[in-house]
Amino acid sequence: MTNIIAAAALVASQIGAPLPADAPAVVVPVAEAKPAATVAKIASSGYVSGSAFMSGSAFMSCSVRTGSGWMNGTAYLNGQVTVTGPNGERGSVPLSGWVHLSGSCRDGAGYVSGSTTVDGYGVLYRDGKRAGSVRLSGTVYVHQYASGHVWINQYASVSGYYTADPAN
Repeated sequence: MTNIIAAAALVASQIGAPLPADAPAVVVPVAEAKPAATVAKIASSGYVSGSAFMSGSAFMSCSVRTGSGWMNGTAYLNGQVTVTGPNGERGSVPLSGWVHLSGSCRDGAGYVSGSTTVDGYGVLYRDGKRAGSVRLSGTVYVHQYASGHVWINQYASVSGYYTADPAN
């Protein structure tokens, strides 16, 4: 009950009403200082791109030993690309894919062509700490001479999306 009378006395004193002589002393609560909330770092995601050197090899078998025929084969391509994220995050991302090559041949050799999509997934870092992940893809086009075996060394432009890790 004393708290109710004290609250009434506080309200009366704020509006300038006269207080009775036996009114309890008015106690005004003091605001307590609390530390400000910390502002979380905003994670930023976005588009990334780069160029990768893709390499691989395949055995190409011509359908005839002499004369005109057809040759085909499949090669595994792999490579690495270094990408930079929207806020300076960096990392090296492995890429890979299979390419099927085919073409006409004469006396065991000829030109083969094919294309494939290479894909990769990797982690980007900032200040030595993991900052997020990236998925990349791009198309590799191959058109070159093959004589029993083909060595592929081809550049590919890749692009994808960087997803920042939630701020700690």
